[in-house]
Amino acid sequence: MLDLVYYSVLILISSVYVLGIIIYKRISILKSILFIITLLVILIWEFFPDIIPFNEFNYLEDLYYILLVTVLLVLSLSFRSKIKVTRNLTDHDFFDLEKQLESVTNTSELLRKRFIRSIELMNEGLIFYETDYSGLYITDQIKDLIDIQNNQVTMDDYVNIIYEEDRKMYLQTIKKLNEKVPSYEMKYRVQSRDTYAWVIEKGRLFKHQKMDHIIATLKPVNLKLFPDTLIEELDSLPYEEELTKTLSSLRKEKETFYLVMLHLTNIPDVNKRFGRDVGNLMIAEYVKNMRYHFAREKNTLFRITGIQFALIIKDDLKYQNLHRALTSGGDLINLKLSIGGIQQIIYPNLGIIKHDPWSKININELISLSNKALEEAISDNKNNYSIFGG
Repeated sequence: MLDLVYYSVLILISSVYVLGIIIYKRISILKSILFIITLLVILIWEFFPDIIPFNEFNYLEDLYYILLVTVLLVLSLSFRSKIKVTRNLTDHDFFDLEKQLESVTNTSELLRKRFIRSIELMNEGLIFYETDYSGLYITDQIKDLIDIQNNQVTMDDYVNIIYEEDRKMYLQTIKKLNEKVPSYEMKYRVQSRDTYAWVIEKGRLFKHQKMDHIIATLKPVNLKLFPDTLIEELDSLPYEEELTKTLSSLRKEKETFYLVMLHLTNIPDVNKRFGRDVGNLMIAEYVKNMRYHFAREKNTLFRITGIQFALIIKDDLKYQNLHRALTSGGDLINLKLSIGGIQQIIYPNLGIIKHDPWSKININELISLSNKALEEAISDNKNNYSIFGG
């Protein structure tokens, strides 16, 4: 009878320990240590009884049985408390958990649908790059533009769609992104059915779970002749009529300012060599550079003709920077631009006239003198600028 109870206790100890691991799918370190110590004691008791000094310690057998029962109770109580916690959670909180899960699911689905509908409203297409640059996911706007069947495209297939001279620039731009340089903008040509179309891609790198991800917008540049190029940098510029109004206002305010007539002299050669679409894109990049350095204020940069612009500079420090760039021949004025795989330096000519508060010349004379200064700059073989009154 005692043997039956003894072996039942051993089986129960083993069963409770194993069931705890199976049900909760984890191993408790403390219970494992207790089980291993108990197992070692049982092995010594059953297979190596000779090393146990029964003669000296008669109570060891009683102590052994007490130990086994204690271990069984400890394992059983901890097992039962976990079952109780689980049962209580199921009884009292399961319905609330279901409601919370349903709410989170609904919110997630709503965000997903909002994102999808937002993409459908956008004029630009979206590109999602794979983290290893093996491929990209494109939205329908881009898929329709490049006339392919699937939204998922391998990187090799997409690169093959890009105009051959632009591929190197495209890959270098994408792969040089990092935390210090997380955003980019580039223009390149993609095959659109039987021809090539210029596109503008703007993107940004971000990290998620220690992985680099890139998301970008892409839109085609529908190039036309001046004055309507459908290029924002050019189409947003005011024209000569606004220049006259601005000059009149400045004269009334008795301000000192410089009127700069700027002629992009080698753009006709760019048009002849690479096409008017490339010329318009180069003009836009040049205008963006001039706006950044000298004309951030409203109504300070104007378009006079297709390749002639007027610039009003009121800040004497900005004018000194311009003058220094002209006399040194630096790349602030003679600007090297890259459009796709095409690299070209834009060489402008500048006619500059200074207007002082006490000046008596009228607006038409001021514009006429600036144009005359520009003509002198164009005809000058040594300098690309001419200054009246500066």
